Amino acid sequence: MYAANGIGCVLAVKGHIREARDVFAQVREATAEMPDVWINLAHIYIEQKQYVSAIQMYENCLKKFYSYQNVEILLYLARAHFVYGKLEETRRILLQARHMAPQDNLILFNLSYVLRHLATNTLRDEKSGLEEVVSAVRNLELAQRFFTMLSKATERQKYDLNHAGAEARQCTDLLSQAQYHVARARKLDDEQRAIRMQQEKAKQELENKRREEGELLRKQKEEKHQAMLAQREVYREKAKNILIFNEEPEMPKISKGRKKKDEEPLYSSGEASSDPDKDDGLNDEEKEKKRKDKADKRQKKKQAREEKKKSRKERERKRIQADREEKSGKYTSKAFISDSESDNGGVDDSAEPVAKNSSSPVKAASY
Repeated sequence: MYAANGIGCVLAVKGHIREARDVFAQVREATAEMPDVWINLAHIYIEQKQYVSAIQMYENCLKKFYSYQNVEILLYLARAHFVYGKLEETRRILLQARHMAPQDNLILFNLSYVLRHLATNTLRDEKSGLEEVVSAVRNLELAQRFFTMLSKATERQKYDLNHAGAEARQCTDLLSQAQYHVARARKLDDEQRAIRMQQEKAKQELENKRREEGELLRKQKEEKHQAMLAQREVYREKAKNILIFNEEPEMPKISKGRKKKDEEPLYSSGEASSDPDKDDGLNDEEKEKKRKDKADKRQKKKQAREEKKKSRKERERKRIQADREEKSGKYTSKAFISDSESDNGGVDDSAEPVAKNSSSPVKAASY
């Protein structure tokens, strides 16, 4: 297995990447206890620009064999994230490795390099906010100090001292432009804040307008409901008073004679009826129908009483006329007075007195 792994490494160095990947894959299938095969296979994925597969292979190797405690593999994993463009994840992994090996200057160099790239990307982005620009300037200052320190190292290091010095000078140049970037970011932040405040104000005004419209609509509905209730009460009162007549019925004249048996007492519109039926348990429509029936019955009774009254008056008139005619035929007036009547004072004892109500007046005799 180790020989096959070595053959794969030779093929990779010679540039036969596909054949080397096949060899490493066969060795990995044959045995799962060789971490070198996993690492070499991840390197092949990096060369083929299959960064996601390489990251997964590095992470599986760390988890399976080293429990995430191998600095070398952490550096491989950081490099995979860096070439994949995940700078924030690269910085996180490098910080983890530095906590595990704080004396390793190579980790510090890589960390400073990542900080400088992060700051450069942030400052070049014109849409970066004020907080992002300020954080980028701080990272740039930190990277400049690290590179300056690493460029002055006296012992042999795993990195190039001249490269560290060049990176330090580049950080210095970027810091000289930091004030411009901070001012630009502050101006942009003020504009965005003003826009947000304006949007919030417009949103608040819209909410207030909607609230007022809703309140107005609610009041209109309430007023309409109250109007409907008032109208309903008016209709109910009209339904209750539908039996009240506008004119009072003419009361019969009181005669001295005995009441006729066929005469019936009249009721005024305000008096209660003697109908024992009650309206309890009935709805409005049934009550209205019952009131109309009662009104019709009263109207018919009233018409019958009026007719009886007229017939009584006609009979009374005829009776009085008959009595007058009878009296006028019984008493007769004298046209002349005889001598014998004049001797007696003009009065005939045997003659009947003239009726006061006689239609023929007494005329005096002329001599």
